[in-house]
Amino acid sequence: MVFIMNYNINKNIPIPYYYQIQQSIKDSIMKGEWAPGDFIPSEREISDLFKVSRITVRKALDNLLLEGLIKKVKGKGTVVSKPKIEEQLFNRLIGTYQDLTEKGYKVDNKILSFNLTSPDQKDIANLNISANDKVFKIERLRYLEGEPYHYSMTSIPQKLCSNFDANLLVKESLINVLDKYYNLKIYKLNRVLEATIATPQEAKLFNIKVGAPILSFYNTALLNDGQPIEFSLNKIRGDMAKFHIEISMDKVEDISQTINKIYS
Repeated sequence: MVFIMNYNINKNIPIPYYYQIQQSIKDSIMKGEWAPGDFIPSEREISDLFKVSRITVRKALDNLLLEGLIKKVKGKGTVVSKPKIEEQLFNRLIGTYQDLTEKGYKVDNKILSFNLTSPDQKDIANLNISANDKVFKIERLRYLEGEPYHYSMTSIPQKLCSNFDANLLVKESLINVLDKYYNLKIYKLNRVLEATIATPQEAKLFNIKVGAPILSFYNTALLNDGQPIEFSLNKIRGDMAKFHIEISMDKVEDISQTINKIYS
């Protein structure tokens, strides 16, 4: 049985064999020749098809695993992954829970920990509070279609929301909870995104390999008067997500005008 449309290695070009195999498999997946959930051939079968060593094949498959195009099913083999989830967290003032449920995904929130404690240095710097203030710390893990997907650690100043109930976050986003139950409407969000790789602890939490890609971002949410109401660290599996960011000329021109006013 032929599993891959193009399984020839071009030995006359300076491109590593593993990368050519990687791209051949990737092309087949992107063209829809293999559907999500389809099992791909074993290392031995791919090795025979391309006439290369299993070490070469393993490197190609490891890279595809890191890209999130394939995943291993314990005791069964390797299958094609579902398409990455496209989020719009950088275009809209919206929480992950609301964004995903609007797209029709089944989302489950689990509260890992909730306590009232003293703020750390990042809380003090980002929430405009003192070391004598207290913050609610909420640690959450969000599951998407049954798979661990999004981890967050959130701090909320007690003086702004003295009776915060973390159980409300099981079925709603933090943005909605603050507005609906506490009359605290978030007016602005600052988000700082960075790419990281999974530590042993994160790999265990997300059920992924150590070194797999993680999308990390910090949120600072502000009320209309500029007072910070939330500071949080978020980590999302890079093999499951991608972000859609829209930039228009109107926004670029607005930024240009602001810069001109500053320096004029």
